Amino acid sequence: MDKWKSEIQEYTVRENRGKPRIWLEGKRLEFAGFECGGRFEIGIEFVGGVEALVLVALPHGVGLLSDRARKVSGKNHRPIIDLSGGSCKPFNTGDKVKVLYSNDGVIVIKGAKE
Repeated sequence: MDKWKSEIQEYTVRENRGKPRIWLEGKRLEFAGFECGGRFEIGIEFVGGVEALVLVALPHGVGLLSDRARKVSGKNHRPIIDLSGGSCKPFNTGDKVKVLYSNDGVIVIKGAKE
């Protein structure tokens, strides 16, 4: 069995109250190591020469006091990450993106080339 695996999801950035919104949930998040109640950090990185959002799961207990750490929502083992407004930069409503879920605790969201 291959230790490093990934899944790709094509997604269109939605809108909520006039602002862009990226909603991730379920088994793909679990696959990538994002659990209900867990913490993660988000940042903008250059991946393959283009801006991308990078979400990194934090080990249990890390980030509890950090103002940069965010919490994975959800219940009954159905994790949810809801990014909206400025958290979606560099993407806008209607943009097509690819979400790469890696089983090493990293999610990369980058623009999808048509």
